[in-house]
Amino acid sequence: MTTQPANAISGPNPSPTTTALIESGVVSSPESPGRIERDAVKAARAHLIANAANWGIDPNQFQPTISIDGIAGITVVRFGQTINDIEVANSLLAVTVNADGSLLSYTKSISDYFGNTQPELSAAEATSLLKLKLAQHQGISSHQVIVSDLDLVIVDSALVDDVPSGKYLAWRASTSEMNNAASISMTYLSQDGMQVLSSLPFVRGITADPFVCDLQVDMSTPGYALPTGVTADINRNRYVNVSLASQGLPLCGVNTSGLGVPSTDTAKQNIIRTWNYFDSVLGIDINEEQYLGNISQSVNGDLTPRISAFIDVCATDGTYGSCPYGNAFWVPWSSSDCRSGACSGIFLGRDYDHSDDVIAHELAHGVSFALAFNTAMPDSSETAALSEAISDIFGEAMDQLSVAPGEVADPAWKIAEDYQVNGIRNLRQPSVLKIDRAWRVGDSHDNSGPVNRLAFLLANGGTVGTANISALGSNANSVTNNDLCDVVSECQGTVRMSKLVFATVSNLTPTANYFEFGRAMNNACFTLVNARVPGFTATSCKSVQRALIAQGFTSSTIVIAKVPATTKQGRSLVMSSTMKAVNGTNVSGQKLALQMLYRGKWVTKQSKYTNAFGKASFSIRLNSKREYIFRVVTYSQSGLYSTKSNSVKTKVS
Repeated sequence: MTTQPANAISGPNPSPTTTALIESGVVSSPESPGRIERDAVKAARAHLIANAANWGIDPNQFQPTISIDGIAGITVVRFGQTINDIEVANSLLAVTVNADGSLLSYTKSISDYFGNTQPELSAAEATSLLKLKLAQHQGISSHQVIVSDLDLVIVDSALVDDVPSGKYLAWRASTSEMNNAASISMTYLSQDGMQVLSSLPFVRGITADPFVCDLQVDMSTPGYALPTGVTADINRNRYVNVSLASQGLPLCGVNTSGLGVPSTDTAKQNIIRTWNYFDSVLGIDINEEQYLGNISQSVNGDLTPRISAFIDVCATDGTYGSCPYGNAFWVPWSSSDCRSGACSGIFLGRDYDHSDDVIAHELAHGVSFALAFNTAMPDSSETAALSEAISDIFGEAMDQLSVAPGEVADPAWKIAEDYQVNGIRNLRQPSVLKIDRAWRVGDSHDNSGPVNRLAFLLANGGTVGTANISALGSNANSVTNNDLCDVVSECQGTVRMSKLVFATVSNLTPTANYFEFGRAMNNACFTLVNARVPGFTATSCKSVQRALIAQGFTSSTIVIAKVPATTKQGRSLVMSSTMKAVNGTNVSGQKLALQMLYRGKWVTKQSKYTNAFGKASFSIRLNSKREYIFRVVTYSQSGLYSTKSNSVKTKVS
């Protein structure tokens, strides 16, 4: 559900500034903090303070939100922004350091909001109005609307999708409808309570069908009672009860129906295989609370973080039901029993527990949520497509690297081939192959294709048009010609591709698009080179660049607006340029250079970053009476970009 505002809200700063608020970069060589600093957060903070002027930030506005330990001692520390103690929604300053605390790269996506920070409503008044407005939109009573985790935040439309343009205060909350688990959404309400700015579902999975959890097996003990969060109908079908009095969704714990019965063995083993993949290949424990582990003493019976999963679930929209449910999904939620930022579970329809890549796909949603995508998103957005692709990539990489006895080869890298013939998606030849002018807004599971194919090429090599892309290492036939990774060392291409994607996601903003993903992957590759991670060299990063170019992640256009034919001597000439990706998306945070033709050579005069609308403006004073010719080019990041604009002329009189 998305509630569209009747009119765009004009915030205190309705027009974007030309200040570089979105940018990223790789340092040419590791930059030491001045002493050996073993604490990554302290080292990142030291670099943040030391570079505050260059990065255009106030260091007092940033607090660490998560520290992501990666390969070879690399750590990405993500900071969130607050202004006057008010959180800036979806803000990010990610600082990457190596084992001795030296700076490797940074990514910045922040706001320059300077308006009022006092709301017109109290939190209680905002809650009541939000319930009323959502109830009116859905045609239900207000007591059926559940509102939790209400906070006052600063919204900058450059950072938050699907909200009115501008920079302003708003109330943000988790909302849902009673008995409709698929309705769990992130909702923004204007600070005066007059308008629901957006409401987008959190549910992410193979599809976004409505769902409930059905626990099929009773505990054979006297006095058995349904676990908290579950109800049953007269036919003994059990459903998730999303109500104010319950925890919202069930966690699977020691007292939960159907725990540890023989039918759960396959799912349990596939979850363990996924855990092993993330642990051995990427060096993270997804069972930790910051990723997927849910700590609940009342449900789990101890303080050990545990991944929560349900199999053979049913689905309902509150009126009509589907039992069993023919799909799988991951969803986060809030409850009194969950203290983790990624409190979540995976829910698997009948027989989906046999598909290890589907289980890994769903668990990977929790990982990417913890790393970057901790916001709701329109299903048709490029961010949602990236989210689905990243889950596909980690899911399929786990499947390829964890060969079960008797497993059949899958050279096409198909998702869910163990569930149905030919699977659900094909990473080698997806339905949407690349990002080009033919690309259209559509379902995220289709538009994940360009990213999925990119991952396949990086792991296995291949040819796209005239571009020859080298694999990042050995592939499934490096030892035996059977299309299986009989040992992990046989498939170093898949291992290194996984590491590169993980490093990329760790630096993405919550609303990243294709172009930003390509830029982040390019930066991540050279960051791994600087960190001396085995297998990553300048040569291999050039191949990554060829793959990014071939798949359309860097294709763009720059247009300079028309300038006057004549200009007065000594006056400043203002030139406005706009940069767009090949599919029409605005390119933000990209460094552009204004060049002037002088004695047959192009000379760079100024450099500016594009704003959230892909615009960068230049101003230059012209003193000599003659004709001037200008153009704008991208500021090359490790040789990746080479886009040039049209030329414009003006004559000084």
